[in-house]
Amino acid sequence: MIKTYTYKIKPSEKVEQKFNHLVGICRFVYNISKEVKEESYRRGLRLSCFDIQKQLTDAKKEHTFLKDVHSQTLQAVIDRLDNSFKKFFKGAGYPKWASKKKWKSIPFKSIKTTHNAFKLPSFGVVKVFKFKEPKGDLKTATIIKEADGLYLKIVVDEYNSKVKNRDSQSVVALDMGIKFFAVTSDGEYLENPKHLFKNLSKLRIENRKLSRMKKGGSNWKKQVIVVQRLYLKVKRCRLDFLQKQSTLLSNNYENVIVEDLNIKGMSKNKRLSKHILDCGWGTFFSLLEYKTNVIKVNPRYSSQECSKCGHTCKENRKTQSLFECVNCGYTENADHQATFNLLQRGQSLMEANVVH
Repeated sequence: MIKTYTYKIKPSEKVEQKFNHLVGICRFVYNISKEVKEESYRRGLRLSCFDIQKQLTDAKKEHTFLKDVHSQTLQAVIDRLDNSFKKFFKGAGYPKWASKKKWKSIPFKSIKTTHNAFKLPSFGVVKVFKFKEPKGDLKTATIIKEADGLYLKIVVDEYNSKVKNRDSQSVVALDMGIKFFAVTSDGEYLENPKHLFKNLSKLRIENRKLSRMKKGGSNWKKQVIVVQRLYLKVKRCRLDFLQKQSTLLSNNYENVIVEDLNIKGMSKNKRLSKHILDCGWGTFFSLLEYKTNVIKVNPRYSSQECSKCGHTCKENRKTQSLFECVNCGYTENADHQATFNLLQRGQSLMEANVVH
């Protein structure tokens, strides 16, 4: 089982200077690699990730400061660029240049533990708060700069993780929503905490203060940190909620059936975009996928189809919360009723996979 440990790095001027120096080199390598890849493409050549990585040896002779960063870290930066182009060819946006404002992380392909600290190649020993030695095989690490300091994230492969005590045949379907974060086919209604909207008044006040200050001034820079920390708080509260809910579901169910939603397309709705993005459905599905078996099904007409007689029409859904079939008269909560259809579709897919 793959697991990520997050530690806050103890602040020091030496660590801060080292981070700023190395992250600048990583940005340089990313941008140069992007330029080389684009120029070669114009000339009819398609350079792979490995072709660009092979050029690092010659690049170090021309730019000696590249030697300050471990070769595997530079390779990981080029891997990141390659993944961006792969996503672009699958329909994502075109890879952008690595700007100083947005590039705030350094990847490491290896890491070691020392006495109550970690040792990173070319970076040195990193001391953290609340040190707890990770269990399992240390894979990769990343130093990330957040609004409240530097953090170390370590990816670990836990070979001897405990097998969850759950029925191998247990299955549940989820209908995602805004009023309720999700409704399960077992009749459980998960409340939507609306983390962004709970802090929206504070964010408006602090953003208003920021807009009245002279951009680039000392007070403006301090206010930027205040706003960033508020957004970071919202992000962490949301992730904590998603982690807990996905863990509860994975502990109780071997198979979780979810809607195959076009979240990017749905978020273009100006009236609901903030609500949809605040729910964090995409992150929730990703968390579920590595904790349990997830089956994605087509959600089309699931809220209009009667699970009893199969009659489908928009008149079945009387209101946002009430479902009443015009054919057989079956009445149920609209979201709960939709989970029965999702459950049937998911079980059909599971049976088809077993047959194959």
